[in-house]
Amino acid sequence: MQRPILVIGGGVSGCSCALRLRQHGFPVHLAEKAVFPRSKVCGCCIGGAGVSVLEQLDLSDWSLEHGVPMERWFGSLGGQCVEVPLQAGLAISREKLDTEMLERTRCSGAIVMSPVTASIDAIDRHEVNVRLVSPDSGETFERYGLVVIASGLNASGSSRLLPWEVQPHGPFGISFTAQATRLSTGVIGMACDADGYVGLVRLEHGRVDVASALLSGSKAKGLGDSVARVRAILQRSVLPFNEITDLSDAMVTPPLRRSRVAGVGRLLAIGDASGYVEPFTGEGMTWGMMSGVEAADLIALRQDDLDEIGDLWRGQQKALLASRRRVCRIMTSLLQSSIARKFGGAALSKFPSLASPVVAHLNRAWKPSYGGK
Repeated sequence: MQRPILVIGGGVSGCSCALRLRQHGFPVHLAEKAVFPRSKVCGCCIGGAGVSVLEQLDLSDWSLEHGVPMERWFGSLGGQCVEVPLQAGLAISREKLDTEMLERTRCSGAIVMSPVTASIDAIDRHEVNVRLVSPDSGETFERYGLVVIASGLNASGSSRLLPWEVQPHGPFGISFTAQATRLSTGVIGMACDADGYVGLVRLEHGRVDVASALLSGSKAKGLGDSVARVRAILQRSVLPFNEITDLSDAMVTPPLRRSRVAGVGRLLAIGDASGYVEPFTGEGMTWGMMSGVEAADLIALRQDDLDEIGDLWRGQQKALLASRRRVCRIMTSLLQSSIARKFGGAALSKFPSLASPVVAHLNRAWKPSYGGK
């Protein structure tokens, strides 16, 4: 390849892709519009499958050292408190993980441009023209051999070239940190009711990450302020740690459920930029890292013929995440039913082992399709 590859977005999916491309020896530029460390709406949990992805990037030892091991899941379902043991996984703040991954990307030899906003200007069969805007150097135009879009849920600038297959809809996300004095380290708490669900986990710095998916649209009218709704869900729950104090400023996402055409020509979208199903199972980061590694491996495999790499990626992306997203889609759909919450809570409170197949599925070690460690 005569020109470098540009990755737009320095979160976990973008850095995973950039790091993997550098492992394959490609010249890489990465453009990130924010200054790190930065906060992000996220449940901050990584399951066993996610840890295995970090192993592919030589980050598993670091993440296990700096993250908080997860041991138990407590859920409030239909008036029942459910406790399920966890086989693997950890919690780690996005401020710490994203900053480390971006620094590893820089140390790998990639050129990291931050804060820089990147947008696609034109694309042809052999290269992609990109507009870069920096507070220091202003506007410039660069040509790249390939562009990978990893700019998350707000990747609206790619809609012209990678149109929506499913328009954004469904619940929206809200996240903040707080104090929850009765929440133990190593425990994930989840409160579910008709207004959505709220997850809590204590992070490495001691504060509690609170992440929620709340109903939007006409059903949510009159339910009040988003933070008040999160508090109300927790207070209606039967969790033993349903009181939170000392809240930080809340961050809110657009509607979570969406899907776009994931690639065309020399343009690919990965992670949340390609599509999203709110992951009740806490798999969001795992999906993003998986798609970053897999996209980089596909590029390496087809490096002598990249004119239609984006078209190949469309099918690969769907196959990669289909079963995992299907599990989450089924679970989140069931949670919207009061009957399902009632009977699910009653069954799991008596027989927590019923959750074992789902836990095992989410923690199964992942290996890339084209080889790896």
